[in-house]
Amino acid sequence: MEGFDMKNCKLICCEKCQIFWTCETKWYRGERGEEDICCPVCNFYRECLDKFKRLKKESVKAKKK
Repeated sequence: MEGFDMKNCKLICCEKCQIFWTCETKWYRGERGEEDICCPVCNFYRECLDKFKRLKKESVKAKKK
């Protein structure tokens, strides 16, 4: 993953979310032109956030080497 920069990455809303197609938060953000980021309403939010943080930490360690 050479050239991959985790500091510019964001956790986006995905189809794993149980309410992806009917989410009012997603709709509201879309109407306002805001970013489509994952939120705590999703059942997978904590799992994805933990994985995201772990990958970010690993990326920082790899850059220091």
